[in-house]
Amino acid sequence: MMCIYIILVALTMNAASEASVRICEPIKVAMCKNIGYNQTGMPNLARHTLQADADVTLQTFSPLVQYGCSSQLHLFLCAVYVPMCTDKVALPIGPCRGLCESVYARCYPVLRGFGFPWPAELDCSLFPVENNHEHMCMEGPGERNPVGTIPLDASSASRSACRRLIKPNSWIWVRSTGRCAQFCDAEVLWEAGEIKAAEVWLATWAALSFVCTLAAVVAQLACGDRGGAGERALVLVALCRCAAAAGWGVRAAAGRTAAGCAKDSTSPTRMLLAHDGLANPNCAVVFLLLYYFGLAASVWWVVVAGAWRASVLRPPTTPATARNDRHSSLLQLAAWGVPAALAAAVLVTRDVDADELTGTCFVGNQSSKSLLALVIIPEAICLLLGSVFLASGLRTVLRRPTTVPQPGPLLTAAPQAHNDQSILRLGAFTALYAVPSACILATWIYEYAWRDDWLAAPGPSSEPSTQPRPAFWVFLFRIFATQILGVMVAVWIGTPRLKTLWRRISSPRKPVIAKSPRGTSASTAYVTLLCRSSTHTEPPLT
Repeated sequence: MMCIYIILVALTMNAASEASVRICEPIKVAMCKNIGYNQTGMPNLARHTLQADADVTLQTFSPLVQYGCSSQLHLFLCAVYVPMCTDKVALPIGPCRGLCESVYARCYPVLRGFGFPWPAELDCSLFPVENNHEHMCMEGPGERNPVGTIPLDASSASRSACRRLIKPNSWIWVRSTGRCAQFCDAEVLWEAGEIKAAEVWLATWAALSFVCTLAAVVAQLACGDRGGAGERALVLVALCRCAAAAGWGVRAAAGRTAAGCAKDSTSPTRMLLAHDGLANPNCAVVFLLLYYFGLAASVWWVVVAGAWRASVLRPPTTPATARNDRHSSLLQLAAWGVPAALAAAVLVTRDVDADELTGTCFVGNQSSKSLLALVIIPEAICLLLGSVFLASGLRTVLRRPTTVPQPGPLLTAAPQAHNDQSILRLGAFTALYAVPSACILATWIYEYAWRDDWLAAPGPSSEPSTQPRPAFWVFLFRIFATQILGVMVAVWIGTPRLKTLWRRISSPRKPVIAKSPRGTSASTAYVTLLCRSSTHTEPPLT
């Protein structure tokens, strides 16, 4: 008898201690305020010990609540994660099994359709069958709609179409384009501080790239020389990079809203992030400058690599003007025509869109398929062809036996030495240009591989989960690498020309030097040699 008495006393003390441990507290979770009761107690039915943990878990059900699969879903979730608490009952008051089964019948098909399982802590067998004096629970007001109905109002339909995206309140379904559009001022993937930092970073590097490339092109025009095919293609790379930098400048001058946003056709007072760039003239201009001239610069770099390979494999002996002109026309057609065809395809499909970070219009900022087909694949092909030309020429250079230059007249040996130096500089530029290009391509692949995960809303889960976010430094590095290409090509071709112009300005007096065999002074030949990057005729590309 004494043992039984001790056991009963222990059980009573245990129950009393459990009742004393559960302390009711005001509901702090915003989703469950004004739900019909204002007191809760932890731990809840999902074994969360803090309301903050329950709040994080409830946020994962936000898209399902907005979808409206069940009118009782809101009450059911709060009853599980923020259960009712009263001083008269030791245990938490959660949902009844009938309430759970009603919600399950309407919402589980929606979750299953999108590949999400029904959470284990929401298993209906865990809840009391009915509300009685032994097990208190909430039965719910009952469903307002029959099973399987979908909200018919336009606002609910538009929200449900974008329910799988993170922060669904920041998106709206656009019927004309058949996809979700982000509000212009919404912060989905980036915070306000990151957007401001990217704005300053973009404007600084774009201004530097534009000034450098413009100075190089002006210096080239002032010299008035043509050079070989590789040198001419190098100047065209600088020209394309200058035009692309001007596109970044237009974006910076117009501002984020004017260049990257457009009015909603259904509500003119509402601004959306541009998803159809033709609706905004500023957006279309920025896209054309960036995409067309950026891709053209990549194609011309391939031409530079091919010209360098041709110079290494077949050093020039006799000029071949007719063949050079014919191949030059084909190269002009390819370098300007291919980017024009792709840009026209983007405009016809109305696939111009703006990115959230900088508000810059391009293609593939909001569509992974367009990013792959119209950005990654063309750039990868250019990088591959240029690398093949570079590797082929480098292999020839490494296998070529070294020869000792024979003594000869000074004016005869100087052009040949300059040709060798020009070929060497052209090859070095081709190799250095490939490094930032490969880095830019890697950032595009990184965005293509992970963007859907960044934008996908987290699935319902009992454990708090961290939403994957893009690395801010990767996108800053892309801006830097894009602009540094223009700076690099400008410095590469502009330095000797600017030095020559400076010497002409700072040395007005003409030195008296013996005449050369052709009747021109050595000083004139020296100045012309410096102004020109290449004085030889390169073999045609094959």
